[in-house]
Amino acid sequence: MTDDSPFFIVGCGRSGTTLLRLVLSGHSRIEIPPETWFLLPLVERLPLTDELTPAQVEEAIELITGDYRWPDMQIAAADFARQARGLAEPRITTLMGLIYGDHLRREGKPRFGDKTPPYIGILPQIAILYPDARFIHVIRDGRDVAASFIDVHFHGGVWDREFEWRRAVSLGLEYRASALAERILEVRYEEMVQDLEATTRRVCAFLGEAFEPGMLAFQESIRRKVPARELVVHRSLDRPVAPHAVALWRSRLSVPELFLMESCIRAELLALGYEPRFRGRGWDPAMRVTRAMLSAVGPQVRRVIQGLRRRDLLRRQVYI
Repeated sequence: MTDDSPFFIVGCGRSGTTLLRLVLSGHSRIEIPPETWFLLPLVERLPLTDELTPAQVEEAIELITGDYRWPDMQIAAADFARQARGLAEPRITTLMGLIYGDHLRREGKPRFGDKTPPYIGILPQIAILYPDARFIHVIRDGRDVAASFIDVHFHGGVWDREFEWRRAVSLGLEYRASALAERILEVRYEEMVQDLEATTRRVCAFLGEAFEPGMLAFQESIRRKVPARELVVHRSLDRPVAPHAVALWRSRLSVPELFLMESCIRAELLALGYEPRFRGRGWDPAMRVTRAMLSAVGPQVRRVIQGLRRRDLLRRQVYI
């Protein structure tokens, strides 16, 4: 029996989610549009399953077409608004269906996926919206994620509870013990770049799809599938997939940076099976103190670092 149920690729940015999106979009039955993000405000402000009032439809239209990512969908805002207002039973899913459906028609494919990493924070809501949906959680070593953040000049701090990687993996660990567990497949970035075909076959099996060798020729679709404004942060996709990006932190991060970082995310690294640079219980007291100090002074440290950067007094390769 053919399975056309939707699926969502989630996790932390810079973890390989775009690579997986391009590979799966190469399947003859699957289309995955650029990152939507619209579900985040929609599920926060609107009823999940009830029919929307005319006022709520207008609010949804504004939330969707007012997002700076809307042009990535390549749908005229006026056309979307007209179709949304004409829905017989407007709901969050039927509104999103206009977007997913447009991409499916363009590509002539029957099954849609979504690759929006922060949707890992709303998996329970998505599971209500799409009762048959499946989820693929892409996981990468947090130290390599931070090194990658440095490359593309993303800002933040590992001391922060909202550090994107820490939040994503913490949620993922919670989902392992939830009713959603059987609907989630964890995919490691390290395994994906070491054996892309094996990982793709495993994902296809999870989705109930046959593996197609053409999926591995994803470079051919980069310029067409990745929004132009994002190409600058996805330059590595042009290169052959290889394990050179695994354990980048060993050469890219200084020992002090690693100590500060592992003080904050050591528990998550261990829970996921990543080996810390600073091993052994002897480090625990110093790391607890460091973590507490960073949590207390983190915002001030961030402001100082940003000021030094603006004055070219600090090298950019630092992520605290």
